[in-house]
Amino acid sequence: MAIITLSKEYAAESDVLAEKLSKRLGYDILDKQFIQFIAQEMRVPSSDVIAYSRLRASRLVQLVDKSVLRTFNEANFNLSERIDDARYFAAVKTLIEKAAQQNNVIIVGWGGQCILADHPKAIHVRVVKNLEERISILKQQSGLDDRSARELIEREEKESARYIETYFNRLWDDPHLYHLVLNLSKISFEQAVNIIEALVRDIEEQSTT
Repeated sequence: MAIITLSKEYAAESDVLAEKLSKRLGYDILDKQFIQFIAQEMRVPSSDVIAYSRLRASRLVQLVDKSVLRTFNEANFNLSERIDDARYFAAVKTLIEKAAQQNNVIIVGWGGQCILADHPKAIHVRVVKNLEERISILKQQSGLDDRSARELIEREEKESARYIETYFNRLWDDPHLYHLVLNLSKISFEQAVNIIEALVRDIEEQSTT
């Protein structure tokens, strides 16, 4: 019984790794379906949360510009009734902590490596892949050209880095946050799953002794 967090470079196929880990270990995955969980936690329709995510140009919560927040405050908007960034982050943090209480879960993204940094049963993994390979993946999946794929990767990774730095005061790619950094350009999915599984089994053995 363990918790696995996957931090990833954009388009590094962490979703494929998560699926393979899930099948091997029988663990649940918290990723895209997290939108529905967040909606329940915030007591708002999931369509509102999805719209907010799209508005911020990312799957995950993005930073609301200080100028926008200032405008809201000056106009006396009741931010507690709106889907603002701080509220969204608080919901994510609460839900990750609740998921960790259940164990047997794979958390893809969301700052799980920071939220659960000191959790005794958490294994934090960073997934990386050669940039040119990631560009090729996006071209195949989304029909983007080289320039658009590269720009998308840069934009998404900049936002992810800002999120980790803003809320946790850490660097997104700091190797000290992780038990493992797995380069999927150097090893196969099978090898990656085997490595992570070995750590999971070790934690399970420790919990039974």
